[in-house]
Amino acid sequence: MNDNEINFWLDLFEDMTNKVEDAINTARNDPQIRTITRIGADGTPTHKIDEYAEDMAIDILKKSGKSLIVISEESGTIKIGDNPEAIIIMDPLDGTSNALKNIPCYGISLALAKINSGEDLEKITLDDIEIGYVKNFPIGDVYMAVKGHGATKNDKPMKISEITKASESTVSTYVYRAKKNSLSKLCSSVRRMRLMGAIAIELCYVADGTYDVFLDIGQVRVLDIAAAQLIIKENNGIVTNAKTGNINNQLNLKEKTSIIAAANEKIHEDIIKLLE
Repeated sequence: MNDNEINFWLDLFEDMTNKVEDAINTARNDPQIRTITRIGADGTPTHKIDEYAEDMAIDILKKSGKSLIVISEESGTIKIGDNPEAIIIMDPLDGTSNALKNIPCYGISLALAKINSGEDLEKITLDDIEIGYVKNFPIGDVYMAVKGHGATKNDKPMKISEITKASESTVSTYVYRAKKNSLSKLCSSVRRMRLMGAIAIELCYVADGTYDVFLDIGQVRVLDIAAAQLIIKENNGIVTNAKTGNINNQLNLKEKTSIIAAANEKIHEDIIKLLE
């Protein structure tokens, strides 16, 4: 993408983010905010607060003047216009439970992949993501990455962790999706375990050095990691699946993968050994 395209999409994502955040704050005045209104396209319950966030995000995209394919947690795949030029993968409210309980770790995740003329959409994968944008709403931190241009936090370079040993590391892992035996050695070998309940934001914690490792050896949705995995890689972190292979899944709502995101190759290798 040229500079004009990059600036257009980043400006659009910033506008979306600000207005979605406003919509969520407005939603707090709704006595039905915690109500489960339906089962979303991903098969999980949709709360009223999720609808506030997604409705605003989709409205902004419809007014953008762009023809798009939008993949979102609640509504699934939406086509805007006739000749889509990009795919937007979004989770307008990452960490719904945290938002409802006012735990300060929830936000928005936006990722973009360009569509070339005549390109088969089924061949577009996570490797094709060119922009990643994540904001932790209550804290105000904004993480951005443009493929080949690096990553930033609040428009400044990030310092990724230099920890190389699991015994010295801070690790986040979603233990409830994994077999207990597969993580028992890991949990007893690392220095600290953390779990905040907002995958996109926690992956960004690897990018900025808050965490040394994030892993989910069960099945995480591609939608949840689309933006943050680019942010980590653009800050020289390592992102693979549990078999240490490249994560290049198709961009669709039902696609899932395991993930091990680490600050560097040495700690990635150390964590892999603990999982064997």
